[in-house]
Amino acid sequence: MSLRFLIPILLIAFTLLLTLIGYSIIRTDLTADIEQQSLRYMNIELSKMQSLIEPLLAKKDIRAIKSLQAFKASELDNTAMLIVNEKNEVVASSNQRDLLNHWTTSQFEISAQQVEKTLKSTQSQTEFSENRKFLDGYVSLCVRDLSLGLRSLSCGFLYYQLDVSYRQQQARGWLFKQSIYIAFGSSIAALLLVIVLHLRITRRVLKIKNMLNSWAKGDRSAQIMLSGKDELVEIANITNSLVTQFASDEKSLIFNQQVNDAIIQSANYSIIATDTQGIITTFNSSAEKLLGYDKYELINSKSPEIFHDIPEVLARNDIISKELGIKIRPGFETFVAKARQGKIDENNWTYIHKNGSKIPVRLSVTALYDSHGHISGFLGIAFDISKQLQAEEKLEQLAYFDQLTQLPNRMLYHDRLNQTIALAERQKSHFSIFFLDLDKFKFVNDNYGHEVGDKLLVRVAEVLTHCVRKSDTVARLGGDEFTVILPGFDSHYDKIAVGLIAEKIINKLSEDIVIDGITLQIGASIGIAIYPQHGTEAIALNKHADIAMYHAKDHGRSQYSFYDPRQDTTLANSD
Repeated sequence: MSLRFLIPILLIAFTLLLTLIGYSIIRTDLTADIEQQSLRYMNIELSKMQSLIEPLLAKKDIRAIKSLQAFKASELDNTAMLIVNEKNEVVASSNQRDLLNHWTTSQFEISAQQVEKTLKSTQSQTEFSENRKFLDGYVSLCVRDLSLGLRSLSCGFLYYQLDVSYRQQQARGWLFKQSIYIAFGSSIAALLLVIVLHLRITRRVLKIKNMLNSWAKGDRSAQIMLSGKDELVEIANITNSLVTQFASDEKSLIFNQQVNDAIIQSANYSIIATDTQGIITTFNSSAEKLLGYDKYELINSKSPEIFHDIPEVLARNDIISKELGIKIRPGFETFVAKARQGKIDENNWTYIHKNGSKIPVRLSVTALYDSHGHISGFLGIAFDISKQLQAEEKLEQLAYFDQLTQLPNRMLYHDRLNQTIALAERQKSHFSIFFLDLDKFKFVNDNYGHEVGDKLLVRVAEVLTHCVRKSDTVARLGGDEFTVILPGFDSHYDKIAVGLIAEKIINKLSEDIVIDGITLQIGASIGIAIYPQHGTEAIALNKHADIAMYHAKDHGRSQYSFYDPRQDTTLANSD
């Protein structure tokens, strides 16, 4: 309901309510007051009637008594009157049938108990009826009885009944009329107040309301035009200033929002924003291209979990839970757990394209905050690192692998050798390394060219790889020099087993090898060094294996030799 109708109704209702409450309170007090007035009136009337009737009874002037009774009976609030002489005979009554009869036969409800108290006392007696509508009064009427002596008195009584309800009705009628007058006057005053309010306040408030409605509909030029110097004019002026300022701020905000949207949509990075519960709120065009989803498929309905690799999420969740020392629920919380603590979480993740293909990305997640410093959402910025990983893999291949044979090169060989030494030292185990040099390789190069020689090296790499375990390392140091690391021997080192492996390699390389239709016959000389007998450092082991290899070459080629640390000489395999 509009205030311009509500205020008048409330004013009138409030006025009527106050009048009703006042009427109820005054009526209760008035009832009690009338009863008290009736008691006082009864006592006065009884006293007056006693003083008038007693002389008449003494003179036996019954006619005068009846006249007095008739006069009192004319009063509107007098409902009953009975005068009894000393002989208990009714000499005057409101009911003519009671005359000259004993008072106990009267139709009036006269209390014998009150009569007895009245005759024994010189004071009048009063009593309300049960419903308190009537007030009964009793007073003794005594005359001298000369037959009993000069001081002897014979007494009758006067019964007088007042209609208290009549008096109350009269008073309540008066009170009701006064209440009506008050309510009518108050309503008129309320209506006059409403008219004043409408002219001075309501009409002007409506102007403010209409302006605000126009402003809400987009009319930023709307202004409140009020005259005067009261509070409403001040409110109007303040509102006009606020609207003007807001319109200016709104333009700046719209411009900034457009700039931000343009930046987000034109960025080469996938930009995805969510609320605190993980529901996507922003999904830019780069994210659409990267993942194959239309933004309307995901915004306000899906979580980033939909395009994450589940096994990767579970594995990363365990890592982050241990790192932060808290139990994290797998899923969206895995991505934002660090961001919730004010940290920037940047890691490599795997996105799943809509077609099911996997895309490696670098994802950075940060928290978004509102003006009160509370987290309002999260922002994830990601970019495809497929080419970067390929480049890194290629660089690693160039740095650590021989480009011809794809075997580990000298740098990676030394790294793995140091790792094997460290592992063997911890486990108190043994391992061996082979230094291998091809026999007759220079002859192949000189007679058939480097292209055939390169293909021969590739074939040799394949032979070496097949002759050892996958856990062993086969590397090419350069030219026709190869190395093999054989880890995993227990504390009881089996020299014969190592020799069998070397012999297997030599036998395989001694077989005919066909390259481009050319049958080649080569061989290999192998020098072997054992950890820790022949050295505990990489330099020593390499040096001793190399010495053993040259010893094998010096003793006829196509054989292997172990380094002898005691005499710093090598022993032929025939020993």
